[in-house]
Amino acid sequence: MNLKENYIMMKFNTKFDRTNLKTLRNEMQELLEKYGVKANLEIEVGNMSFSEAEVSIKIKAKIKGAKTRADSMTEMMVKSSGLKMVASNGDTIVEYNSRARKMPWIYKCGTTGKMYKCSEDNATRRFAA
Repeated sequence: MNLKENYIMMKFNTKFDRTNLKTLRNEMQELLEKYGVKANLEIEVGNMSFSEAEVSIKIKAKIKGAKTRADSMTEMMVKSSGLKMVASNGDTIVEYNSRARKMPWIYKCGTTGKMYKCSEDNATRRFAA
């Protein structure tokens, strides 16, 4: 047993908390990314819900280059709304969330890389064709 394995066992011997689960998430993401490269998958560690004794972890996997249902919905809504996927300032539409009535559009800022939500009106102003 090397030092790192010993450290991981010591880390989880009492209870789960936010700090040690953050470490677990990072380690899992790193391992799954290595596997994903070999298997042609994009793998993402999602939400974690936990108590002191157990944790539930959501993991998403997608074949690289495959179009998901969310991607198809976003493209369809961009066309029907008369928008462009990329604005002149570099902002990019990432997703359309049909369940979010007030702010259904999610876009990525071209300069900072941060994700933002916006309303229909705001999306029309930012991404008008």
